[in-house]
Amino acid sequence: MRARLEYSFVPFFFGLCACSWMPHWACHYYRLETGTSFVVGSWNFSVLDSALSLVVYSTLVVLSLMSISVVTLRLTVALTSGFLHLLIGSLHVFRLQNPFPFEVFGSAWSQGASMREVLIVIPFGFLCLFVALRPCFRKS
Repeated sequence: MRARLEYSFVPFFFGLCACSWMPHWACHYYRLETGTSFVVGSWNFSVLDSALSLVVYSTLVVLSLMSISVVTLRLTVALTSGFLHLLIGSLHVFRLQNPFPFEVFGSAWSQGASMREVLIVIPFGFLCLFVALRPCFRKS
């Protein structure tokens, strides 16, 4: 029963990984479409920065989807997703402790929004690392 549950969790998990990158992808897509700003601290994203972000997030989405059936990608995708989610979450933790400008679509990103990001992104990052370290998820 447990092996069957773990086996059925694999496609769901890697589909969820793909979905987890879409808000970040959409943020840069919308920002490019509207010509609005995206600022993190002193970094004001240029058009090229956002275009490169789209390439990175698109790659993460595609690799996550491929990991549903390509076993050899799973460890890399789970580790990468885990570490990157923890990095994004850590940025928001740092922002909560040391406020700095964070602007999306020309509007200030609230401290509450950063807290929600921390509460969602960090646990998901740890889940990704947990999955990466579970050999049964790499063999399914």
